[in-house]
Formats: sequence, C-alpha cells, structure tokens
Amino acid sequence: MVHNENHHVRKYMIMEGDKNQDRYRGALLGMAIGDALGAPAQGLKPARIVQLFDTLNDYLESDVAFEAMPSHWRLKGLYSLPTQQALTAAESLILSAGYNLKDIFDIFKSMAAGEGPPDIFRGINEHFRKALERLKHAGEPLGNALPYPGITEACRILPLALHFQNDETLLMHAAIECALLTGNDHRAVAGAAAYAFSASSLAGNPDNVMRNCSEFATNLRRFTQKSEEVLQDEYGRYLPGDLTPATYYEMSEALSILSPCLREKNPELVQKTILAEANRLNPPFPISSPNQDFAPSAVTFAIHTALTAPNFRQGIVRVIMQGKEACAMGALAGGLLGLRLGEEGIPDEWRKGLMNADEVAMRGDELANGFPNWSERTDLVSLESELTRRDEEERRKRREVAKQAAAKRERKYPPKPQTAAKPQLPPQEEAPFAPPPWVVFGKPFSDPITKKKEKSLRGRRRIGWKEKRSRKNT
Repeated sequence: MVHNENHHVRKYMIMEGDKNQDRYRGALLGMAIGDALGAPAQGLKPARIVQLFDTLNDYLESDVAFEAMPSHWRLKGLYSLPTQQALTAAESLILSAGYNLKDIFDIFKSMAAGEGPPDIFRGINEHFRKALERLKHAGEPLGNALPYPGITEACRILPLALHFQNDETLLMHAAIECALLTGNDHRAVAGAAAYAFSASSLAGNPDNVMRNCSEFATNLRRFTQKSEEVLQDEYGRYLPGDLTPATYYEMSEALSILSPCLREKNPELVQKTILAEANRLNPPFPISSPNQDFAPSAVTFAIHTALTAPNFRQGIVRVIMQGKEACAMGALAGGLLGLRLGEEGIPDEWRKGLMNADEVAMRGDELANGFPNWSERTDLVSLESELTRRDEEERRKRREVAKQAAAKRERKYPPKPQTAAKPQLPPQEEAPFAPPPWVVFGKPFSDPITKKKEKSLRGRRRIGWKEKRSRKNT
C-alpha cells in the first residue's frame, strides 16, 4: 500500500513538473514571439498599421514600414531588447543557481560591451541607451539609473517571477532591485513589481487566476501598493528627490480599474478607461494609446489582455495592432499568455518562424529544472552577439540596396532646375516707409481684402446674370 501511494505521489510530481516546464517554455517563447511580431509596427499609429498590413498575423519584413529608416530594419522573426533583457536575467538565475543582482549587473555590462556593433542589445531606445552608458562605467549595480516612467524595466522581470513564484517577499525585493539597474522612476519600478506578481500567479496556478480574476486584481493592487511602500522605505536613496507623498501610489491607483475592466466586455470602453486613468496621473506626455511608454497604462493593458484574450494569437494581435511600443508590449503580453496557455497554446507557425527558438525554449527548461543543460546550451553573450552581427550585416546590405535604388531613380528622373529667387524687398533703412507685402518695388497690386471683395462682387454678378437669363427663358 505504501508503495502504491509513493508511486502516485511520484507520478503526480512528474506531471506537475511537465506542466511547469510547458509553462516556463511557453513564457519565454511567448515573450520572444510577441517581441518579434511587433517589429513592423514599432512606433506606428494603429491607422498606419492597418494601411500598411491590414492585420499582423505573421512575421513580416520591417522594411515595408520603415523603407526610409534603415536603422529600424530587423531580420524577420528576430526579437529585440525586451526579450534580451529577460534572457539576461534568466542566464544569471540558471548559472548562479539563484538570484544574484551583481551577476545580472555583470551580464548586462557584458552585453553592452560587445564587439562589432555598438551594443549586443537590439532596438534600444534613447532612455535605455543613456542608462547603459552609465552602467558600462559603474562599479555597483544600484545608483546608476535614470528617471523615466516606461516599461523597459518590466521586460526583464519575467524569469524572476518564475524563480520566486512561491515567495512574495523575495519576489518583491528582487523585482525592485532588478528594475533599479536602469530606471529609478517609481512608476516604472512599481510597474515591474506588478508584472512580476502577475507572472508568478499565472506560473503557480493559472486556472485559479482565471476563475477568480476579481480576487487576483485585488491581490495585485495590494502587492503593488506594498512594493511602492518598500521602494520608498528601503530604496528611497536611489529615487529622484522631487517625489511627493501624493505621487507614491500612482501605479497601484492605475491598477484600481483592472477589476471592473476585467468584467467589461467592450474592449473599446476598456481602452478608453485605461487611457483616462493614465492621463489623470500626470504623465510626462499625453497618453492617447495604451501602448505608449508609460508604465501605469501599458502594464495594466498587458495584464488585461493576457487575462481576457481567448487564445494566444488573438491576444498578441490585439496588442501589437496598437503600434507605438509594439515590441515591448508584445513581449509583456506574450510572456503572460505563454504562462497561462503553455507552449501548446502558441501557434506552430509562430514557433517555427522565431529565430533562435530552440535556445529560448532551452532557457525555459533550465529555469524549470533548476540547472543548466551544459551539453546543448550556448553562452548567451556569444549567441546574442552573433545574432546582432547578422542583423547588422543584413541592415548594411539593405542600406546599400536602398542607396542604389535612390541613385537609379535620380538618374531616371533628374530633379527639376530651381527657379530664380523672387526679388526681395529693399532693406528697411533704404525705404522711406515699410511697404505693404502686396507692393514689390513700387508696383502696386490689389491687396488681399480688395481681392476678396472683387471676387465676391463677380460672384454676385454671375448669379444675377443666371437668374435673369432663367426668367427670360421661362
């Protein structure tokens, strides 16, 4: 009897391990797939995306949208900065057999000092570029961040959520510290903590989260508010000095609308509610899209999409069709959807079309198992350096092709010769008075008011003539 009980327990543990492995693989693959699918829509408005692509259902060449901007081109199916940050955190957790902020910091510095291209990180924004420059010359992980309320910091948190899914306190501190590597805006850091709690909840028991969405939203806001308090009390010396108590809880306030939004069936009304709440929180720029780089609205929208989308495909398409920060938002939503649905829920064609998919999935296996697969894995810095080199080489080729095409068009259709410049008015000191703009060198023309009156008079005469002729004909 004891033997049979142990057999059932062992079988249950194996089944649970398989489920975790499927979810962990799905999380990292979903993040990379959402990132790569959003590349053609990065920075665009929804109307422009519809005009160019109708809908984004597969990996597309980004040069369709960015023909005039070669710096935005990217290899088809290649992920960028959001997923690279998550893989950096995952690499540290796997090789260090646990959380080590200094090790994550060192890997970030190694990724920032790659050979060939300026950085191994791809598609970095201006805020992250400045933070990375400070990180390169820093000796300690904390104290080098810059204030910006974006979602860059939230993108690297997913592996920490998988590692600390059973310990909220350690998860909270790890998420705050990891976010403070590059950003010290309280909204960005609290947004990273909120995303960490969402991911850990879905990693632990996604069915329970889906059954009790209202309870999850309440717990999420509680966790985020506690994170904001810990951030102020324990990490306040790393934050900007101009914060006021009224602004401490802006991220948790933004999440207060999540519970009613999860009950609302109209997606347009949900989007309007998220935008209205975001603009109430004094953002640095007007928020007109949930995909803009503002953590209170973007993180809330990503979590809402992950919990309400009927399947992985529809959830990712819903997010990336909003444009703006399409790569980061696709990564955030894709990571949560991958946890909720597992690798089996990801469309096969998206899985096969993703560059470096096997290495990304292997990191999920290693996180689930708790140890590295030395026989098959490749060092992350070397792996990403090679992908960036290939991407840069392809971009250089396309830039040359674009230059040749532009030169060919110019030879075929030479530019029209420029007309002679119009005579300029004499300088003020040489003229006895300042002539009106309709007088050029003493030649008077009708002034604009007189022209308008004459045109109106001609119109009235024409109407009168037509009426007189119609009366004669009748």
